Amino acid sequence: MAGDQPPPANHGLADLLRQAGWRPETLARRVNAALARSGADRRVHEKTPYRWISRGELPHGEVPDLVVQVLAGALGAEIAYEQVWARPRTRARPPLRADHGNDLPWDQNGLLSLLGEPVPTRRTVLAAAGAAITGPAWAALDHPTPTLRSLTDESGRVTPPLLAMIDGIVAQAQHLDDQQGGAARGYVADQFGTVARLLRRSSYDAGTGVRLAADLAQLAQTSGFMAFDAADDGHAQHWYLTALRAAHAAGDAALTASILALMSNQAADRGYPLDALQLASAAQQAARDTAPVVRSLVATRSSLAYAAAGDLTGFSRMREHTLELLDLPADRPSPPWASYIDRVELDAITGRGLVVLAHQLPRQQPRLLRQATQLLHARAHTPPTATPQRSALRHGAWLTLAHLAADDLDHALASTRLALTRLPAVSSTRSIALLTRVADALVPAARRSPAARAVLRELRAALP
Repeated sequence: MAGDQPPPANHGLADLLRQAGWRPETLARRVNAALARSGADRRVHEKTPYRWISRGELPHGEVPDLVVQVLAGALGAEIAYEQVWARPRTRARPPLRADHGNDLPWDQNGLLSLLGEPVPTRRTVLAAAGAAITGPAWAALDHPTPTLRSLTDESGRVTPPLLAMIDGIVAQAQHLDDQQGGAARGYVADQFGTVARLLRRSSYDAGTGVRLAADLAQLAQTSGFMAFDAADDGHAQHWYLTALRAAHAAGDAALTASILALMSNQAADRGYPLDALQLASAAQQAARDTAPVVRSLVATRSSLAYAAAGDLTGFSRMREHTLELLDLPADRPSPPWASYIDRVELDAITGRGLVVLAHQLPRQQPRLLRQATQLLHARAHTPPTATPQRSALRHGAWLTLAHLAADDLDHALASTRLALTRLPAVSSTRSIALLTRVADALVPAARRSPAARAVLRELRAALP
């Protein structure tokens, strides 16, 4: 027929878009989001994917691989490059997988070989799932801790004053994470590189090697959380896997457990509950002989994996375990990085999980939301001069979502206004995304309530 459209030149891409229920403009927006997360300046015009389909054009650089990635995420399935593009890759370097370069032995040589690889800062790193993430978690627990010995004295000996300075840099990096989030991750990556060079090139004894590895692990963990906070999941996974190697080499069970718990939280956030549960189990095993405060943090963070899986029984068990641990005396010193852990923070994390569970268990929603609002309240109402402003903003947004789900508009508007007061002091892409979710959730109420319309205007005006 004369009015028929010609068949697309790229049948594979057209079919995958139909399966995803996406228009070409949606694909362009998803690819642009991935480019922005990687730090790339390039953007794809919203109409460009039409040419990929109708003319069979192949975009250059990393964009073809990003298209494969975002379609695989949308469809929840592995997709090969050849299923999307009929033409071979261009010569540009493809994106790295988060586990790139991790297929190394769990000994000193493996760690030093990993540290010899340049840290991918501007290159796109694709997030992974399944055994690529859970495999290293169990390997870190199964392999013996290596003895670290310097192989060279190329840069001189690592002295106690230098170690003290590095410890100060590690603490400063963690403070920067609280203050600036992902905005400061370039600085922390530079400090990681400096310590990595010391471990590879300097002279030190076994005890000093352990301290250097522990410092390296903390810098990598901080970089990982900064990347996660900046919504850059691929880089976050890469940093967490590196941190896991260094913590294993340091024989630091508490730090290993903390890293695994953060990996579990990321998997839950990305919608991979089975990965999250495996990582949570590994974290609990790593933490079994650590200080009660570390075990309480791991138990609480593990509860988010059960929330993502819709497992109320497992979630409740983790909560009971947390409360038991909080009542135990401190029978061993807590690591310095755990100083932020208190009942208020652990309650807030649990409250966040209860909101997730409430959406999955409609019959129990009223009870779960009541518990959530009680546990979120203290952190959401943190004084404006206290340190955890990012946590207060984030959990204040979760408190708003809980009030809205419970149809408690007055309290929802109050918690939204309170969260907004924290925005000037917080740099956090993920928190901004959560506030955007709050704005979307407020839209139905704004149609019938002048007060809700006013708060929604304030919120939208404040969001970048």
